[in-house]
Amino acid sequence: MDTHLLSHLLLHKPINYSSSLLSHPLLKNGHFKSAAVLVPIVKRDTGYHLILTQRAPHLRHHPSQISFPGGKAEPDDLSLIHTAIRETNEEIGINPAHIKPLVKLNTIPTISGYKVTPIVALIDENYTTAIDYGEVSSTFEAPINHLINPKNTYNHHVFNKNHTYNLIFIPFDKKLIWGVTAEIIHSMNYITT
Repeated sequence: MDTHLLSHLLLHKPINYSSSLLSHPLLKNGHFKSAAVLVPIVKRDTGYHLILTQRAPHLRHHPSQISFPGGKAEPDDLSLIHTAIRETNEEIGINPAHIKPLVKLNTIPTISGYKVTPIVALIDENYTTAIDYGEVSSTFEAPINHLINPKNTYNHHVFNKNHTYNLIFIPFDKKLIWGVTAEIIHSMNYITT
């Protein structure tokens, strides 16, 4: 399954995956800020794993939430790939030389007004981190096979202000992955089918 996923990523074409946020009335005006996250994959003896972060608890937005490293595009960024790599280096200290970008996934809008582009990248197995504790409290690895397994994914519908949202939750090792991070992981399941 892991090799199958990686080969699909390398041959990736746009997938038929769309966020429930696409139909939200606040997002129909098209005024989004660009952002990118790195979806870092590292090969281990047990298979491919994703590197995830836990955001710092004191942050104003999304405190303690599980996320991918990333952030908004800056004017000096050469591309969204550059944004994702720069943010990863700033947040968790992975050396850009240890990051090999593979493919962009479909952009996902957020309720906070960002268009988030996930950049899947292969990370050197010997990577090290230097965490910026102002932004991130910790990092951890999770096996992709667990994360994309439908048996480990839970959907919950929330109705708010005349709109229904489909929220995705992925429990892993006493942590709960949800929000855009879970949507990105869930979208990777569409690549393998």
